[in-house]
Amino acid sequence: MSLDVKTIRQRVATAIDAVTGYSEAKQPHGLFGRDPTSVLHQRFSVGTPRTTTVSSRQRLSDGALVRTEVVVTFSHRVKPKDQITSYDAILDAEADVVHAVMADTSGTLDELQLSYEGTPSRAVDPAGEWALVELLFSSLHTLAMS
Repeated sequence: MSLDVKTIRQRVATAIDAVTGYSEAKQPHGLFGRDPTSVLHQRFSVGTPRTTTVSSRQRLSDGALVRTEVVVTFSHRVKPKDQITSYDAILDAEADVVHAVMADTSGTLDELQLSYEGTPSRAVDPAGEWALVELLFSSLHTLAMS
């Protein structure tokens, strides 16, 4: 059974929204966090910036085995008077997002295989008001070719 990239992105977004209390941003992933007006407390964005083939064997009828990067970025407010406690809350939120995404792999789309690849960035803005955390997952799936 093949999965398209849109379904993977939507599935991850739904899992995060259902479990964490965070809500999906209105901006697409590439814009989320770049514009200060897009950074709101407990917002997230899911992007799929890259899909690469895993095998050179491809058939129109069977599809291609591919790996799709799934990037989740979320924002969290840093309380000015208690920044260390806020940072710990951000780390707790990160764990919640990872658990939500990984726990949802056994839902209705059994063919979705996700792996947690790491946290490339945990950045607090220079003013110390906001944190943006980026999580990286990868999905191994068959992509339809016809």
